[in-house]
Amino acid sequence: MIFFGTRASNIGNFNLQNSDCSYCEMSDTQRISVFGKYAHIFWIPVFPIGKTVIAECTHCKRTIEQREFPPSLNTSYLMNMTKAKRPLWHWLGLGFVGFLFALTTLLGIIGASAEPDPRSDMLNADVNLMVKNPTMESDSISYKIKSIFDDFANEDIDPEKFKYLTKISGEKALVLVQIPKLRKVKKEGRMQALEMIELITDSQQAFEGKEMYIGVKGLITMMVIKTPTYEKNSRLALTSKLYDFYGPEPVSSE
Repeated sequence: MIFFGTRASNIGNFNLQNSDCSYCEMSDTQRISVFGKYAHIFWIPVFPIGKTVIAECTHCKRTIEQREFPPSLNTSYLMNMTKAKRPLWHWLGLGFVGFLFALTTLLGIIGASAEPDPRSDMLNADVNLMVKNPTMESDSISYKIKSIFDDFANEDIDPEKFKYLTKISGEKALVLVQIPKLRKVKKEGRMQALEMIELITDSQQAFEGKEMYIGVKGLITMMVIKTPTYEKNSRLALTSKLYDFYGPEPVSSE
């Protein structure tokens, strides 16, 4: 199967005045059709590569290509050729490549100028510390959260594969839960998961008066986040909203 090549589309038609057909000699019967040719890849126009011009006598129906035009007919066509304008979509491929180049350049500039937030590494480190089977001795609050999920979570989302971590730092507390099959859970179900976590945390003396940072992670991304200033339950919650648990945003060195 061929996925690249050339095509043409009609880009203009117009009648020429004061022109005679060289075959039937009728006057004012010449109709010009202009076809714009373009290269394509997977049938997507990439760039224009020329035009084909055909004159047809509306009386005798004889057609001739531009190279066969008599001088008078060619002159008339050249005087009217601006009536056939090539559409912008003939440059679709070049425009798309240009857009990608500009976007890549812009993202490169932004990426080069933006300093990485060290709090991202801190959160990733805590995510990596999450465990499937916390104990009362190692993490009593995670142990209690696991217990309630084991009792009430649907077996279809494999609660035995959930992971947990709780952490207290000064006046702040962090709770992380990973549910690998969270994308299978409807929005209302994800909210119930948050409520189950809060049912435990609200009853813990260790969390009394603390600023709570709760993140519920799917297999790859955070989908439920609740902090003192942000709450989101979606396919892609802003993980950066948990960074404040680790302290204020670092001041740029510039």
